[in-house]
Amino acid sequence: TVEVALTLPIFFLVLLMSIEAARLNTLRNTIENAAYEGARAGIVPGASTTDVTDTITPLMKVIGAKNVTVTTNPTVITDSDTTITVTVDAPLSSNSWIGRTTSQHIIRSCTLSRERIK
Repeated sequence: TVEVALTLPIFFLVLLMSIEAARLNTLRNTIENAAYEGARAGIVPGASTTDVTDTITPLMKVIGAKNVTVTTNPTVITDSDTTITVTVDAPLSSNSWIGRTTSQHIIRSCTLSRERIK
């Protein structure tokens, strides 16, 4: 009984930390993929920042990410732009079970060259 009382809390702590680490790794990978998919949506001729955001939003909803911020550089996509950079930012305080008081963010970005019509 004493052994169980001593080891069970440690076991559950390790188990919960493993689940949280897996969740945050999934969030990190999904944000990285969303930045790439958003940049892919923005490089085609005639694309706008709305197209980028509309591509990223469903990907974030699948994993239940909250308070995600999407930024594009340039902020208004024109035909004269040669590259587009999409940055996706998710605060850990909104997306972590354990780290609710942290001010850290998961930030991923992707830069791709624009497609040209010849």
